Amino acid sequence: MYRTVAQLDSLGNLLATWFPSYFTRIALPEQSVEGRTVYALRLRAGGGDERRGVLLVGGTHARELMNPDAIIELAVDLFVSHANGTDIVYGGKRWAASDIRLILESLDLWLVPCMNPDGRNHCMTTDAMWRKNRRDNPRTTCDGVDLNRNFAVLWGVTQGQTSCSPCSDVFAGPSAFSEPETRNIKHLLDTRRIDCFADVHSFSELILWPWGHAPSQTTDPSKRFTTLADGTCAPIPQAGYQEYIAARDRQRFETVGLRIRDAIAAVRGRVYVSEPGIGLYATTGTQSDYVYSRHIADPALRKTYGFTFETGPSTGSAQDSFQPADPTLVKRDAKSGMIALMQQCVCAIELIGARFFDTDAEVDQLRAVRDELLATTEAGRRWIALFERVQGPVLTTLMGDEELMTDAAGLIGRAAELGGNQRKRLTEKDIGRAVRLARTLSERTEDAEVRLDLEEVEAKLGGLRGKSLSGAVEQIMREKPRKMWH
Repeated sequence: MYRTVAQLDSLGNLLATWFPSYFTRIALPEQSVEGRTVYALRLRAGGGDERRGVLLVGGTHARELMNPDAIIELAVDLFVSHANGTDIVYGGKRWAASDIRLILESLDLWLVPCMNPDGRNHCMTTDAMWRKNRRDNPRTTCDGVDLNRNFAVLWGVTQGQTSCSPCSDVFAGPSAFSEPETRNIKHLLDTRRIDCFADVHSFSELILWPWGHAPSQTTDPSKRFTTLADGTCAPIPQAGYQEYIAARDRQRFETVGLRIRDAIAAVRGRVYVSEPGIGLYATTGTQSDYVYSRHIADPALRKTYGFTFETGPSTGSAQDSFQPADPTLVKRDAKSGMIALMQQCVCAIELIGARFFDTDAEVDQLRAVRDELLATTEAGRRWIALFERVQGPVLTTLMGDEELMTDAAGLIGRAAELGGNQRKRLTEKDIGRAVRLARTLSERTEDAEVRLDLEEVEAKLGGLRGKSLSGAVEQIMREKPRKMWH
């Protein structure tokens, strides 16, 4: 029913050996506690430099058997779809071949199906409810570290479901990154470009995002985890502590979480809850919080949006919830959710810019407008959310029509030109080109919500005639989209 560690490794090796133009298999630098090699599999189509990356990790907790299988099966599904030009169908959710082409040709997908091979082996051979890795904890009769408490974000702060006791199922370990399995994930984050991340767990039908240790707030940036001591083996000492998160980032997590939720619900009607991690229970040292926290602890590092999936429902029996007799339907839900995360990780500006511009200057300029201007107001963030909702279907259409893609690139180039000269104004020709593109894209989409969003964009463009780019941005920062469909 469930693949052994050896079977997972064998399938990954087969894919990399037989289809090297799609798959690259990498042995991560550290073996597990019991000496097993842990592998990462990269999936992409086409060549080129390192792209935006998505990292999916499974098997962090040993007894959650179905998620490593789902991740390796998803790799097969994506490959077959791209190689044959066929849609992926999971129950009532159809991912068009053009959607999969966009993902594989614009992203690097990094998959670690089984992060914790020792724990999985122990679960499948000895103790079906084993959760941790297989570290021998000296001077105790208890083994194992909870790998999802061992990461360096408030490590050893015993907030909620985190413990410094070696006999606890949520033991954080003797130090942050004490375990080779967690250091392997850190290695991937340190050496590869990872923009989006999901740690795939079971169970409860949840999509979780930061923060896990405290409720979040967007108004007081002095309330940072970096100001709190770690390794205390005590809860956060400040009563009512609330962790800061930038409003733009919280909106991004909310937007992507809802898209993942919708993609899962379309499979067979299971409605996952998308919420901050603390909505499940308080934790520290988790993977998804760590990957997001890295750019805060060290601004030189890339920002990575980290999610945790909790796949499958509670059935009333813990073992059956972790290891259903037939996990097929739950795996379909999870795979659809993972594809949605990949789709939401594609960046339209970056993808178009990479195809048509010699340098990153134009892309960087527009990214700065988004992040340093639009993201500072509620109205601006609403417009960002709208663009992020429609970019997947829009890019799919653009990639199938070189003339439209060229038009889009021309508009990006013109916007960058205007941004470099505050006196230049949007001409009738500029607005006309943008309106025609929005109208054409609207006419070609079959998604009613995307069409409504594009009509909103078209209406807004009409009111920007004669304005400088800075004036246009200021107006967008003041005026929310009129139709709030999501």
